[in-house]
Amino acid sequence: MFFALVGILLLSLVSACPEDIIPPCSCRPIGTKTNEVTCTGADDVQTFDRSLAKYRGESIRTLYVMDSYLLYFPSKVFEGLNIEKLHLINSNFRDFSDSEVAFEGLENSLKSLVIQRCTVFDGWTWKELGQLKSLTWLKTVKAGLDIIDSDISDIAHLNLEVLELTQDTVSYIDDKAFSTFANLKVLSLKMNQISKLKRSMFPNPARELSQINLSYNEIERLPEDIFTNMPSLISLILGKNKLLTLDENTFAPAWKCLNKFDISDNPLRCDCGLKWISKGHPKTTRGACSQPPSLNGTKLADVKADDLRC
Repeated sequence: MFFALVGILLLSLVSACPEDIIPPCSCRPIGTKTNEVTCTGADDVQTFDRSLAKYRGESIRTLYVMDSYLLYFPSKVFEGLNIEKLHLINSNFRDFSDSEVAFEGLENSLKSLVIQRCTVFDGWTWKELGQLKSLTWLKTVKAGLDIIDSDISDIAHLNLEVLELTQDTVSYIDDKAFSTFANLKVLSLKMNQISKLKRSMFPNPARELSQINLSYNEIERLPEDIFTNMPSLISLILGKNKLLTLDENTFAPAWKCLNKFDISDNPLRCDCGLKWISKGHPKTTRGACSQPPSLNGTKLADVKADDLRC
């Protein structure tokens, strides 16, 4: 009897899931006194509200809303919930909220927000996220972004450390888009249609920025000052663009600090203009020559100065 009681007690300490859950949300314990909640196929706002209400007062590590079709999240639906991470995946909404503020009630708990393959028919603005003062990580994947305009500054006051706006059709970035994101450590704009960059788009100085991912875009050239005043930059990913050459003056401000440099799948012309790379490169350097034919496929890390002619 004693051991049975101890077992029940230990089980209650481990499981933070309520016993009488209501679909479409289900629960899985994660560690001690926290859980992971997944809401799949939600299509009625009131039912979703009742289902999620079961978790009020509980600690939710991650809330997944997947394959759902909801008009919006009611302004009180997250009230009393302690959610650290919110993932919206493959879902459709008319709007994120029935008010001007999205995810009301999660201001103090939400640290990570992922919006992936979601459609918001009435559109959404950065300003709607402006009250999420604990947010440090924001990621969008196929979220319908085609421009990054000046209004992204509406979330610059947040303590964002990681910003990933990926796999969309972004072709325009405002000249000062990320300039006031002083705490930003990681910026990923991979898999878009970006062709033009300016130094003014980034913080100056960018004291915290350590990783930039611009892979799978349409970049043909980089401004000479693009990496100036980025003392913490250690990872630079430029793979799958349209860069023909790498100018020494452009990369010099960050070159000695880089641990990772990825320039793979660019049509690089390996001539005397790249001799500076043969003198030294980051520990992890990925990329290969496309031209001339005699060097086609030769890894940048293996190219010798004598091979680079004009």
